[in-house]
Amino acid sequence: MTKKLKVSFPQKCIGCELCVLETQRQLNKVGLEGALIRVFRNKKADKEFLEYSIDVEPRINDLDIESIRNICPTEVFEILEDSNDELIQ
Repeated sequence: MTKKLKVSFPQKCIGCELCVLETQRQLNKVGLEGALIRVFRNKKADKEFLEYSIDVEPRINDLDIESIRNICPTEVFEILEDSNDELIQ
């Protein structure tokens, strides 16, 4: 069974982009070109706080997803088993 990274709590995202930096570090890339995770700010005038949406490419599951999950300060990500989407603690 393969593991996959899932964005389970996007409302917790604070936009720090540490997950993006960790993936780029693992890919040995400098800059944001070809990033497997992208964090976008949602522009909503009626909201008091900023909201972020997180786009994760499926190729990310080839990397060390444990370290990507662990680097997030607000625990936005979860790791699931691919076969039946069970949560791994």
